[in-house]
Amino acid sequence: MNSLFSILRHLLFRHPSLREGLGGLFMLILLPAHAQTDSLQTYIKAALRENPEVMARWHAYEAAMEAVCPAGTLGDPELSLNFYPKPMTQVGGRQVLSVSLMQMFPWFGAMKAAKHEKAWQAEAIWQRYREGGIQLAYDVEQLWYKMLVTREKLATTREHLRLFKDIGDLAVYKYKSSTNGMKGTRMSDQYRLQAEQLKLEEQVESLESLLKLQQEQFNLLLHRDPASPLVLPDSIVLSEMPIVEWAEIERRSPDLLSLRAQGEQYEAQGEKARRMGLPMVGVGVQYMLNKERTDAMAMPDMNGDDMWMGMLKVTLPIYRHKIKAQRRAAELMKQTADESYLRRADMLRSQLLSIGQRAEDVKRKMTLYRRDMDILSKTLQLMAGEYATGTTTLSDILQTEREQLSYAFSHAEARAQYNMIVAEFEKLASVQMKDEKGGMTHGNQ
Repeated sequence: MNSLFSILRHLLFRHPSLREGLGGLFMLILLPAHAQTDSLQTYIKAALRENPEVMARWHAYEAAMEAVCPAGTLGDPELSLNFYPKPMTQVGGRQVLSVSLMQMFPWFGAMKAAKHEKAWQAEAIWQRYREGGIQLAYDVEQLWYKMLVTREKLATTREHLRLFKDIGDLAVYKYKSSTNGMKGTRMSDQYRLQAEQLKLEEQVESLESLLKLQQEQFNLLLHRDPASPLVLPDSIVLSEMPIVEWAEIERRSPDLLSLRAQGEQYEAQGEKARRMGLPMVGVGVQYMLNKERTDAMAMPDMNGDDMWMGMLKVTLPIYRHKIKAQRRAAELMKQTADESYLRRADMLRSQLLSIGQRAEDVKRKMTLYRRDMDILSKTLQLMAGEYATGTTTLSDILQTEREQLSYAFSHAEARAQYNMIVAEFEKLASVQMKDEKGGMTHGNQ
């Protein structure tokens, strides 16, 4: 039960001021071990603090924790009051009033099992809260890298647009110098360049519109005004793939831990049903208020004396069908949770293998795109000189420019895709990072 009643969690739950002072242990939950920039870390923290879905899961955990203590307490005692308008004649006097107090006690261990059931239920909800925080951090990273790709594409397109304008100036110079015998000079080159420039200008406007949309969606994911300013880096920096063994992933995964907690909950539920099917014992006391008798049949030494009486009560659980049904249901649910755990573990391991393969594939593509861009860049430098001397046509230059722009886009997308794969691995592995004060964010205790 150490995982259920860790000192840290108890303090944070019972003392809200301490929870706030720690800067959102439950709000941070899990952050990526690398982080693209300080801005990304800041935005993830802001999202975890403000996102309504994450806060809803936190409140559900608080409600579950509130149900733990009542589950392990005794039921209310029973107080009975009997008043006789006409006193009842007894040997020791005339009884006017009787008061009894009875407390029922379940069988040994029944209250402990009930408390364990609620505690494991709260643990499962806590893991779902962690899972929601991890998923939110992953969503923030995904949209973050999409914005960076769009921004890098926008910068690359503008750079190529400026290059086309330079080529246009060169074409004009060639046309004006055509009387000096320069080869390959055509006025149609100007129109083709203008058409290509218009195409790039439209692409710039489209990317600007897409970037604005992505920034608004990012702000909404952080639950703030869509027009809020954002601080974005100039380029995409490759993240480092963390190395985490499967045993560590299995120990951290909120999905697996939630299923394990559910299994423990159903086991405690079955134990509670078994013990509640045993006799309950009641202990009580009764006080009787008597008046004196005036007839000769009264006992002189007890006439009119009040009386105390101890009471013992035992239930007889002879109807066993409902208890057996409850225990059988708990056993079946425990089996369901255990089988779901095994299936989910297999799915996570399969996903882990897929991440490794996709990461290697993207790294190969990044290397290919980088080499192609270098080759095409050198080719364009040579073609610029050849075009000035009339040995290369404008069509060749335009085609090469399109290829270089396409490879630049693909290279940016590949780098962002690799970082997204790293973020996916971090989500799967529940990788943690140290906060600014050096403390670890809360994982499974």
